[in-house]
Amino acid sequence: MTLQVKAAQRIIFFTGIGVSSTLVHLSVVALLVSLGHFHPLTANIIAFFTAFNVSFFGHRRFTFAKLEGDKQLQLPHFLLVAMTSGILNEYLYYLFLRYTQLNYMVALCLVVSLVAVFTFTASRFWACR
Repeated sequence: MTLQVKAAQRIIFFTGIGVSSTLVHLSVVALLVSLGHFHPLTANIIAFFTAFNVSFFGHRRFTFAKLEGDKQLQLPHFLLVAMTSGILNEYLYYLFLRYTQLNYMVALCLVVSLVAVFTFTASRFWACR
């Protein structure tokens, strides 16, 4: 398999798993805010940890399953990337909620989209060792 095909396949898996974990994240926030009357920032933290499981196991099994050499997605590295992404996510979400008039779900969708690029790059080049 050529390097370009592997890269394209990895991007497709990353996107599919990322969309799945994002949908879990957004759904948990929406349910906790609307039904549980949680503050959006609190719901976002709970949703992050829920979506983390979908993301880690999906990426370990598919996106980064067969890397060159002995590289493999490592939980401690992935967790550090995810926690950094989670902190960035929460901080940006706070800024959007505090300084804009955006609906909490619209703000969260924007934040999740912005953080996804960082997450992929850090996962690919650092978390897979």
